Amino acid sequence: MDFYALLPIVDDFARAVAPDVYAPLPDDWRVGFADVKGSTEAVAAGRYKAVNMIGAGVVAAVANALHRKPFPFVFGGDGASFAVAPEDAAAAEGALRAMATFAREEFAFELRIAMASVADIRAGGRDVRVARYGPSEHVAYAMFAGGGLAWLDAAAKQGRFALEPAPPGTRPDLSDLSC
Repeated sequence: MDFYALLPIVDDFARAVAPDVYAPLPDDWRVGFADVKGSTEAVAAGRYKAVNMIGAGVVAAVANALHRKPFPFVFGGDGASFAVAPEDAAAAEGALRAMATFAREEFAFELRIAMASVADIRAGGRDVRVARYGPSEHVAYAMFAGGGLAWLDAAAKQGRFALEPAPPGTRPDLSDLSC
């Protein structure tokens, strides 16, 4: 079963923010996190394009690793968060690890990366629920609730659930950046 693809698309934004449209992700799903360390200083120094490229690259790398299979994600400018089914976790992790190496070698940025199971997040007292908002028939955005993404952000910044970058020279598949 493709949990995310089967979620109904809500086309009314006022309805899309209602708590009852959010479905809890299954416990065995994995939540990924990426964040450019020192991005505030880098943006102040005029490197906003590089920071933004790395954040967008995370989404593109994961999307390409999943062969464009729909998955819920949010782009944060200096990183991204997403959720994947257990069968897609290894591919998503590989994309994150490759993106961290790429960020370091091509842009001299440290990309903090982490993954945790939804069960881990719930054990930490937060939830991960998702809805799909479709402002048009051709576009649908993931919307998250439950505090789980913020919980993982804080945990990752403390070094919890951290992933190591891929070996030197590893590159993510960024051949299609249209996410």
